[in-house]
Amino acid sequence: MFRLITPTTKAELKAYYHFRWQVLREPWRQPEGSERDAYDDMSQHRMILDGRGQPIAVGRLYLTPDNDGQIRYMAVSSHYRGKGIGALIMVALESYARQEGAKRLVCNAREEAIPFYIRNGFENQGELSDERGPIRHQQMLKQLDPLADVLRRPDWCAELQDRWEKEIPISDKMGIKITQYTGYRFEVGAVLNANLNPHNSMFAGSIFTMGTLTAWGMVWLLLKERGLDTTSIMLVDSHIRYRQPITESPKGITSLNCLQGDFDRLKSGKRARVKVKVDLCNGDQPAAEFSGTFMLIRE
Repeated sequence: MFRLITPTTKAELKAYYHFRWQVLREPWRQPEGSERDAYDDMSQHRMILDGRGQPIAVGRLYLTPDNDGQIRYMAVSSHYRGKGIGALIMVALESYARQEGAKRLVCNAREEAIPFYIRNGFENQGELSDERGPIRHQQMLKQLDPLADVLRRPDWCAELQDRWEKEIPISDKMGIKITQYTGYRFEVGAVLNANLNPHNSMFAGSIFTMGTLTAWGMVWLLLKERGLDTTSIMLVDSHIRYRQPITESPKGITSLNCLQGDFDRLKSGKRARVKVKVDLCNGDQPAAEFSGTFMLIRE
């Protein structure tokens, strides 16, 4: 089970920096401490942990005074390269950059990492250079399309919406619509008047259904991202905790930080389990929390 986190505790940050040194500096016999710089305290950091809680990927985003999102210190364990783990870190950092109004991402990519950045939408700028030490680097750039703040893949979102309406008719009766998908964050809304109980708040069953569809939809989109969209998604366990009534603008919100799972098992023909948490909101206020565990079976 993989888990994406923002390292904040002393133990998490220690593990984060040590992993960064192991992958990026130790092979070149550089001392511990060389993996840090003066911008770390002003940056956003993301880390993916395996099922044992050990780091397997890290990355950093620094917003420059010119409002560029500078990507640096991307590192993935050699055992997990080529499995989409680095792309999850990139999506998380890019989502934050968009949230903060950055218009582009920039990085100096190691020569062997250039194909990774190209796959994630970056373009080469200039020539390879050896000015940064024993490894040649390439400056790379990615323009951030402001429309992608709302829908990263409008075609996929339209396909998912159509599938809900055809296969789960109650979703249409409830007025559930996709309002955002960035690759990192997924959000749906519902029509309150179509889900009112006698107390003029949203039916508990409607809240549960919105949570289920939000979680299921996020899993479906992430499978599409990995070319695994022929996979069956079955809810095998779920829990919901209600905190307050929903009386305005119902929303279901989830993100990569709310997901634990291992999609790579599907590629070898094995079943996979994914757990997703969803915040169900009354306007902008949390009203309930849904947690669903899904069994994924490759068809």
